[in-house]
Amino acid sequence: MKKYKILGLLGLFFFLAGKMAVSQQFPLTDHYLMNPYSLSPASAGSKEKGAFFFNYRKDWLSFGQSPETIRFNTHFYIGNSMYLGAEAFMDEVDIFQRFKGSLSYTYRLQMADEQYLHFGLWGSVYQNTINIDEIYGNPDDPLIRNLDQLSKMTYNTGFGLIYYNRNFEVGLGMPTLLRTKDAYLEQSQGNFAFEQEFQFHIGNTFDLSSEVQLQPYVVIRRTSNQPTIVDVSASFIFGKRFWVSGMYRNSQVVALGVGGELFSTMNLHYTYELGLGGIHYDGGGTHEITLGFKFGKNDFDDVKEYKQPRKKQKNRNYMLHDYQQMYEQKYRRD
Repeated sequence: MKKYKILGLLGLFFFLAGKMAVSQQFPLTDHYLMNPYSLSPASAGSKEKGAFFFNYRKDWLSFGQSPETIRFNTHFYIGNSMYLGAEAFMDEVDIFQRFKGSLSYTYRLQMADEQYLHFGLWGSVYQNTINIDEIYGNPDDPLIRNLDQLSKMTYNTGFGLIYYNRNFEVGLGMPTLLRTKDAYLEQSQGNFAFEQEFQFHIGNTFDLSSEVQLQPYVVIRRTSNQPTIVDVSASFIFGKRFWVSGMYRNSQVVALGVGGELFSTMNLHYTYELGLGGIHYDGGGTHEITLGFKFGKNDFDDVKEYKQPRKKQKNRNYMLHDYQQMYEQKYRRD
């Protein structure tokens, strides 16, 4: 009887792990306005030539062993309008752990004066782990005696395109390009499987005065066979150094944030999420904090000044000759 209970418990864990991967393949973040690379690696080089960000997020404080995520990402300029980047995160929920590590390449193409097109491509490795040794039960049971954890590693890739025109930007991409064959079946058996993910965003920065700016932003995420997630946010920026922000997510979540530039190269941002319904309402709120370091301000020295093609002009001597002939003809008529 006990053996069947343990088997049932393990089966439940496998099923929950699969459902977690379906309902939310990867942990979300609210800090993409400060750290656009966390939304799409194609944004590398849009504001600075290099940056490093560290992020910590704790969901649903009222629940024990609630989701906890540690993330870092970086990107840097390598020359000829090209950037390399890297990201890693560890997401932990009770006995479940998910790790992601990725490398990215971004190319920045100048299309016109202050207009750029970014193309990003990245590859990622994932590891899904279930810590069997943390299950409450008889440690001498032969089913789990020599088994500390179950682990599965897999790979995927993604791409993104972002168009910038001064303070306006619009982007689209597929953060998860490859879909696992029979993904639903694989997830129900506890295996790490992927659904394709599509993403679109649009935003602009408006100057309300010489010291105040407004930045509205919309992000739409669509995962195959899952509900669409929509973020609508707005930030007020004061003196280009301090800001307050608000966001609404259609999963019945609102977020309030505050941040600023502590030093010329160091930024800090904090967000508190509050649920309006569902599991978020009783979750006790979510805290997220990001510390960022920016270096190598992007003055676009790597991109030549865009010049409109000039119209072909006549040779100066030839023009003088034409003028002289016209003058002589007029003189003869007179």
